[in-house]
Amino acid sequence: MNYRKLFIASMAFYNCYANGQVAFIIDSLPNKTPASDTIYVASELNGWNPKDKNFAFSRQDGVYTLVMPKTDKPFEYKLSRGDWRKVEVDAMGRDVKNRVYSPDSDTVRLTIAGWRDFFETTQKASTASENVRFLPTNMEMKKLNRRRTIRLYLPPNYFKRQAFPVIYMHDGQNVFDESTAFAGEWRVDEIMDSLYYHRGFAAIVVAIYNDSKERLNEYSPWRNDSLGYGGGGDLYADFIVNDLKPYIDKHFRTNPDPKQNVIMGSSMGGLISLYIGLKYPDKFGGVGVFSPSLWFSPKVFEFLTKYKRKREQRYFLLAGEQEGKQMVEDLKVLENMLYGAGYDEDMIRMKIAPDGKHAEWFWSQEFPKAIEFLLKQEDGK
Repeated sequence: MNYRKLFIASMAFYNCYANGQVAFIIDSLPNKTPASDTIYVASELNGWNPKDKNFAFSRQDGVYTLVMPKTDKPFEYKLSRGDWRKVEVDAMGRDVKNRVYSPDSDTVRLTIAGWRDFFETTQKASTASENVRFLPTNMEMKKLNRRRTIRLYLPPNYFKRQAFPVIYMHDGQNVFDESTAFAGEWRVDEIMDSLYYHRGFAAIVVAIYNDSKERLNEYSPWRNDSLGYGGGGDLYADFIVNDLKPYIDKHFRTNPDPKQNVIMGSSMGGLISLYIGLKYPDKFGGVGVFSPSLWFSPKVFEFLTKYKRKREQRYFLLAGEQEGKQMVEDLKVLENMLYGAGYDEDMIRMKIAPDGKHAEWFWSQEFPKAIEFLLKQEDGK
């Protein structure tokens, strides 16, 4: 028995019990885990950031320990080595369900069976419908000096009409296809097909893939100094408005009227959607803000304090009670600040779902209602 490790784990438990904290202790790791790698908790508490320094395990004499304040509600989480490509999996390399923390626990003992990057990648079967396609070439992001994959959904009646509403969505890997999604897809293509066949509603959907290395930088115009990320949101917004949208409008059957164009996303994608909507109301008349990571920077609220409505827009705000108290409170503050900026009740729809979690299935089930509100959808239109 390694008494040194046992002593360290025991001290962690004692300190947590005495100070209202909880200790996460890793008892077992895959043998090939690099000792130089940091292990992190990604959870509903930090917007599922896989490399949050505030949720990093410390390593002493081979014992990995993370001590944090106790919460009064359960939350879901996973372990990673700083990247979703290095997230925990089972011993066969298969995805595992999210772990769930119980508030009555002072110590959580963890066993990690495998890491995703330790297994050869097996290609999942694509679940994208026949109406989904990639742009022939990746779009150049001139001011960011990188390129980006774009995928589109074209409605079944695409060649029978000249002008369709357009929905722009971030984290494009998760929009249409299980084979490219990290933790499940939104099933937007199936939802749009259903809306067309049952209600006669049709729209184009533009899914903008993220760059996992640059996602946090691109999805916030403000920097989070403690995390060391953010600040590239202005250039990302500029790419969408001045490069991507003009290209889509030129090459596809779109309706350029701002009231017929929506920008939407979840988590960090919700944050950047909010910013793009506020900064470019002449381009996007509808803004979907799903479970936004408003915690990422307090400057979003400073920005809203000075903001005044420039034209009519619609905002659909969504959060789940199971995402944590802070998420719900922040969204209510956002709603009040939008009212203060000059938006009225006809322009804002907010929903707090009791069972809602920070997950694609939750955002997927609310997607139709969001589109109905943002595009003033009516049967047969």
